[in-house]
Order: sequence, then structure tokens, then C-alpha cells
Amino acid sequence: MPKLNVPPTKSNQLRLQDDLKTASEGFSLLDQKREILVMELMRLMDRVKRAQKRLDTAREKAFTTGRKAIVKNGYHSMRRVANGIHYDHSVTVRVRVVAGIRLPDITTESGALTRQFGLAQTDSLVDATMVDFLDLLDAVGEMAQLETSVWLLARELKKTQRRVNALERIFIPDFKDTLRYIGETLESKELEAFSMMKMIKSRREEEDDHE
Repeated sequence: MPKLNVPPTKSNQLRLQDDLKTASEGFSLLDQKREILVMELMRLMDRVKRAQKRLDTAREKAFTTGRKAIVKNGYHSMRRVANGIHYDHSVTVRVRVVAGIRLPDITTESGALTRQFGLAQTDSLVDATMVDFLDLLDAVGEMAQLETSVWLLARELKKTQRRVNALERIFIPDFKDTLRYIGETLESKELEAFSMMKMIKSRREEEDDHE
């Protein structure tokens, strides 16, 4: 039985052959896209592991240094120093395209490291705290970029996989089954017509012999 409800005609056979060719080409392109997305995801996952390790290390270091600075200089003193520090942070977002997907390329800049408080009021732990938190900010920016890219790629991979499965398991088999049914039906009709023509020819020959 045909999977598609179409009359078994020559025109439908030609149309379905074109549809099958288009579906097969689409499957090939989507399968290539799926491979590219998987490879890119695997590459990014390696970077995510390294970035997560860097982020964890930077966070632990920054908060450890910050706690030490607060203990030595006092909470209120550190708060006054923090309120007096001003950096022109900038975030630049560029785009790179992978398999038609626009992925963010984020760069964070914190400006030149300068002393913005008096030496008499603080010690080296305050300087170290500022340096460590600026490094933490850079690590957060890198992680944000990678996590966003991974999410976008994973979402597109899921959509691509659904389309590949639909073509491979539904549309292409349906086209093939229906074409097989139409081909068998048309062949049967041709044989029937051929047999009918032979019968008519045979009867005419018999009538001519009788005459």
C-alpha cells in the first residue's frame, strides 16, 4: 500500500521522483550540517571545561584575597576604597558564523590598572583584591561567551536532528514506498493493456481466417 494518498499516474510518479531527489539532497546537506555542529560543540565543550576551571580558580582567589583584605583593613575601610574606584569597563560583542549560526565573540576590557586610593589608607592586599577581581571579570566574560555559544549550537543541533530524522524515517521512505506502488500499478496496467491488445489482435486474426 502507498504511504502517500496520490493516484498512481505517470505525472504523480514524475513529481514524486523530483520530491524524492529534493528530499535526498536536503538530507545530505542536513547530515553535513549536523556533523559540523557536533564537531563544533565538542570543540567548545573542551574550552568550557578549561574556562570553568579558570573561573572557579579566579573566583576562589578573588574572594579569598578580598576576605583577607577586609580582615586586615576593616570592612568600612574597604567599602570606602571600593566606592572610590572607577574603571571604564567595556564589552565588545562580535559575531562569528558556524553552519549558519551566529555565535557571539565577547571581549571584556577593564582599562589600564591604576592606583585610585591613597597608600597610607591601604596595603598590598587591597591592590591584590582589585587585580584578582578584574581577572575574575575577564573569566566571567569568557564563560558567558562559551555558554551562550554552546546553548545556541545545542538548540540548532536538536532542530537539525529532528529534520534529519523526519527525512530519513518518514518522508524519504514514504516517497520510495509510494513510487514503488505507482511503478507496480503502472506496470500492471501496461501488462493488462498489452494482454488486451493481444486478445483483440488474436480475435481479429481468427475472424479474418473465418472469412
